[in-house]
Amino acid sequence: MSGSLALPHAEAVERAWRAAAAELGGRYGVNPAWKTPGIRVDGTWGVIVLESMGGDAGYLTRARAVFQSSERVNLAVSAEGFLASVGKSLGFVQDIELGHPEFDRRFLARGFPPARVKELLAPPVVDLVLAQPFVGIRLGSPGLPPHPPGLRELEVRRTTIVRDAEQLVGMVRIAEALIPRLDPLAGPVRGDTAHLVERLAGVGGVVREHGFGGLVWEGDPPRREAARLLGESGDRAAVPPLIEALGDRDAGVVIAAIGALEQLSAQAAVPRLVRLLGHRDDAVEGRTPADHAADALTTLGHGAVAEAVAAALRGEPDGLAAAIGPWRDEVVAAFMRVLASFDLEARVEAARALGMLGAREALPLLREKSRAMGLRTRLSTAAREAIDAIEAQASLPRPAAAAPEDPDTLPRPADAGDRSDGGPTLPRPASPDSDG
Repeated sequence: MSGSLALPHAEAVERAWRAAAAELGGRYGVNPAWKTPGIRVDGTWGVIVLESMGGDAGYLTRARAVFQSSERVNLAVSAEGFLASVGKSLGFVQDIELGHPEFDRRFLARGFPPARVKELLAPPVVDLVLAQPFVGIRLGSPGLPPHPPGLRELEVRRTTIVRDAEQLVGMVRIAEALIPRLDPLAGPVRGDTAHLVERLAGVGGVVREHGFGGLVWEGDPPRREAARLLGESGDRAAVPPLIEALGDRDAGVVIAAIGALEQLSAQAAVPRLVRLLGHRDDAVEGRTPADHAADALTTLGHGAVAEAVAAALRGEPDGLAAAIGPWRDEVVAAFMRVLASFDLEARVEAARALGMLGAREALPLLREKSRAMGLRTRLSTAAREAIDAIEAQASLPRPAAAAPEDPDTLPRPADAGDRSDGGPTLPRPASPDSDG
């Protein structure tokens, strides 16, 4: 594979990088854009990408790690060259001294707050940095946007192509030592409820780049694991955050939360689970959130509503109205989600079910589906029929009020003179001589 590297001393570089990959338990590869080597290391807390790039103008080797943190801390470490020494002596460059003579002589540390910088660079980080001929450390944004908010990137860099396996491993070790100090959620998922709830509410999503490594950060697997462990904990305090997780963007987190709520026998989750009967996409290992929600509802004693919704989407809606009980609004929300999906057959049946339920809240969505760019389709026809049925139900006359009439509103007789008792009087018959 050495022929695929387009850089000087390709064979020596490949040997060193392959040896480092073996020691780190990582995966060796070649950056397709630069034809330079790279290693991806999957740690207990995330991913470290050790990559190289450059050309005739110079090369760069860097270890990159994306982490989540809301802490306002800045850090920059660089080798103390001539210009930096002059700037420091003149007071233009603020150097944070660690009290380690060799480090303070060889490196320039900057950042804020200073006390936090010293904590970050405390052993073993300072020793790992000193083991390198020269190295730079920087905290910044995680590459090019878009990326999930709440993320930062740690970069450990050398301005050369590193050809020493031990030095390559050392760069990764610096990142491995710093990340747990920067990310409060770094490390394995623990079993205590407070930690699991914090992990579940952490940043989700991924950071991908086109260079070597591709996937730089993935936040959802530990969140899924946290949801699963919360279900096993038996702690009822986990129910509210698990219910909130049912609206997560990651289907894996949603499915894990459903299973946890089922284990905790959480009746409070039933309304949200009924809504999820419409989440029929985003399958994980062949099963959708709707499938898992139906199982959970059955376990919690509400299997009838799950079966009624499933039957309606198969074109058998006859028992729907009787089965949904108090969950009418949630069932309507489920059908509206199906109507907005890409499953044509299910969308048609969802439109019919919404019409049968008289779901006026679905009218804007039904009108949108009824247009179909001016074409007449099964869905547009079903949507128009549902609109007609809902509007017909909405325009039915209301029954007269059954409240008793106020006696003061009844017809009163002509004035019969002053009554001392002030009570009502019966109407008098018309005079024979009158026109009435």
